[in-house]
Amino acid sequence: MNTHQQTTKDGRWDTSNLDLERVFFKFSPAAEEQFKYFIQNMGEFNQITDLNISKLDLPQFLNELELCREEIENGQRFIILQPIEGLRYNEIQIQCWIVSILLGFPLNQDQYGTRLIHIYDRDRTKRIKDGARYHQTHENGAVHTDNVNTPLPWHYLMVGCVSPAMIGGENIIVSALSVHDFLEKKAPDQLAVLRENFWWECRGISDQLYQAPIITYNSAGEPLFRYLRTYLEFAHVKAKQPLTDKQIQALDALDAALNMSDFQIKHRLKKGQILVAYDSQIFHDRECFMDYPGSISVEEKQAGESGILRRSLERTWIKKK
Repeated sequence: MNTHQQTTKDGRWDTSNLDLERVFFKFSPAAEEQFKYFIQNMGEFNQITDLNISKLDLPQFLNELELCREEIENGQRFIILQPIEGLRYNEIQIQCWIVSILLGFPLNQDQYGTRLIHIYDRDRTKRIKDGARYHQTHENGAVHTDNVNTPLPWHYLMVGCVSPAMIGGENIIVSALSVHDFLEKKAPDQLAVLRENFWWECRGISDQLYQAPIITYNSAGEPLFRYLRTYLEFAHVKAKQPLTDKQIQALDALDAALNMSDFQIKHRLKKGQILVAYDSQIFHDRECFMDYPGSISVEEKQAGESGILRRSLERTWIKKK
């Protein structure tokens, strides 16, 4: 995507008509130099999330990021920022945070109040089915949205790649609007059930259970999704409210649509690429991966250990200001 292109309201796409030129955004040389100058001259801080920034600090960078916001909200609903060349791993982490705070307010993602989550395979023993969170494992999961852990609404998902895996780890991206339209035609009865309340758990954040539909609608009549089947099923068990046959059929219909190859775009994020998506209108997933033997985590790297980094990504959940 060039910085001068105009976007259109076309969040409904599939593999046959997604405009790839608008998916990938490259900052201008002026914006990149402005960003590099800023991080080279910023003051000291204890944690990346201590870093604050004024809109006046990066005017060109911010102006171009606002073009991306337009694409995320009114265009294809997601964008992939191309790498700023020459950034080290810790500077990519800083860029992820700066992009997030310029777009809005990053929310807490766990019980410790962590707003920038490190995504990597902890020890190859954690499993989602045993209660682990998705970002702690190397497993492929299920196509989902991230907004299931909290009843509070938020807007953008940011995932930035610090280091790719040795093998695998492709990201899967699906238009929620297209899936909704498909189900409206093929499975209207099941779609109606998805508009009813289900139980959800706030896994990793609190012991709270809450009820909410899988599908709601915004003021423009566009569908907004909340979905991660494993978490939903766990919540129904905890609430002692078994899923009904109609609910199971509705979930099966949704899963079947989400896994259709016609809807799935696959892209393996490269080092320095940052995905930003309108979370309730873009489903995503990750395929399983294998790290380099003997590779280390970002925390181990920061502690002074040497070695190849594991597949490492940074994630924020962003609420618009």
